[in-house]
Amino acid sequence: MRLCVAAALVLAALLGARAALADDGGQRFTLSWDGRARSYLLYTPPNAAGKLPLVIALHGANQDGAAFAEETQFAAVAAAMGMAVVFPDGSGTEPGRLSWNAHFCCGVGAAEQVDDIGFIGAMIDRIAATLPIDRKRVYATGMSNGGMLSYQLAAAHPEWLAAIAPVSATIGGTSRNGDRFVIPAPDRPMPVMIVHGRKDPFVLFEGGSSSLISLSRRSNMGVAEALSFWTAADGCTTPPAVSEPAPGRLRRSISGPCRDGGEIVLWEIEDGEHNWPANVRFPAPDSAPRTAAAEIFAFFARHSRE
Repeated sequence: MRLCVAAALVLAALLGARAALADDGGQRFTLSWDGRARSYLLYTPPNAAGKLPLVIALHGANQDGAAFAEETQFAAVAAAMGMAVVFPDGSGTEPGRLSWNAHFCCGVGAAEQVDDIGFIGAMIDRIAATLPIDRKRVYATGMSNGGMLSYQLAAAHPEWLAAIAPVSATIGGTSRNGDRFVIPAPDRPMPVMIVHGRKDPFVLFEGGSSSLISLSRRSNMGVAEALSFWTAADGCTTPPAVSEPAPGRLRRSISGPCRDGGEIVLWEIEDGEHNWPANVRFPAPDSAPRTAAAEIFAFFARHSRE
């Protein structure tokens, strides 16, 4: 997807002077938050009319927004569905190796207790001040450390978001110092789609400490604990409907409809590891199988905040 140069320059003027046109048509902006210069990469659909849904896409640790944009191909899906998508950058001392403050993880973000939740809120406000963003249809997704932050955004500020879709992430765990953190219960239901590989060697599906991380006290909570947390938060009272759209490869669990339109979906990728599921195809009821990006955006499209 490419924005025309003229439209991109107009957008830059609206959103602030510190902006630059990315090679792939995205627009890079900076803003000051909590004494730090923060940046994000924004894509808007061409010829958009009316209010725009906004998807916040949060990269994993040791990555940045531009790399996550290339990896996920979210911008193309967003353009096809008439949505805007933004790729914020975490914090770090080395370009391209950034992280988010998930409290118990990871890197500079956690070590310096960076106010990433405040930054994301300020970024939403900045974008919505100049683009016709539909504040009832703002969503968050992320990979690993970015997925952890999407969980935390939904718990701390459910009034900001209509749904989340964490990939290879966790709702809590213990830090390198052994301090335990779990996201707080939100004050309202939140539709959640979880995507996780059963063979993830870093954020283990069953939870616990990874043998690949040389920090004996670091551990992550498992997927079952995330499901229990969110089904309780959403007031889901019936057992989940479980199916195997691709027997031996892909398993789906759906709880819902729950209170106030809540819905909890889990996609288990049988041979999935700790990477973006670019090669996985998710069955769709009325179309060809979807990519992970298309499946996440289709989930978002079903939900709007009241």
